[in-house]
Amino acid sequence: MPQISVGDLMRAHLSQGSESGIRAAEIINSGSLFPDEIITAIVRDCLHREALAGFLLVGYPLSTAQALALDELLRELGKPLDGVLHLRLPEAEVERHVRRLAARGFCRDERTHRFEPEVDQLLVDGVCNVCGGELYQRGDDTESSIRSKFRSRDAWLEPVTRHYARQDLLVTVDAAGTSDEIAKRALTALRAHNPRPRSGPATS
Repeated sequence: MPQISVGDLMRAHLSQGSESGIRAAEIINSGSLFPDEIITAIVRDCLHREALAGFLLVGYPLSTAQALALDELLRELGKPLDGVLHLRLPEAEVERHVRRLAARGFCRDERTHRFEPEVDQLLVDGVCNVCGGELYQRGDDTESSIRSKFRSRDAWLEPVTRHYARQDLLVTVDAAGTSDEIAKRALTALRAHNPRPRSGPATS
């Protein structure tokens, strides 16, 4: 099944310098959260452009407004959801991600280039491996700030999970372990929830 990553769509708009990409770049530089209308516009553009019978939509929706907009968009397309996968991080995993994100660096010359010590090894300290630009840390990338964002995200997602639980679409899986372990756990849960999918879209 084709996967549509909202993060990848956003990066494509950034690199293309589209109207949504320019607005997104300004928001990234300020450290603010993306408004619903920007993310929804990017998703709407993709789904209207791509004629897909079924797909996995990753990283969207993240708010009730986005969920309602997606409901309306899928009604327009005649593609009802088969399921909604909610990956829930145990507290120990949250702390690991907090430490990882607090250590990341960003390239001053190209916003989409980033360095994470857990997975990347710098060829030269303080220099982007891709383009040679200077790496810096955002002012809001402190452990306390990132931990607060995780808590806020849980609070934002609660009404979204309720929205889909009322429609009997929600499947919740613990996101601990390797990516392969999480994927296997998620597929098992999705198949148990909906053994005969309609070959329509799903979201995660």
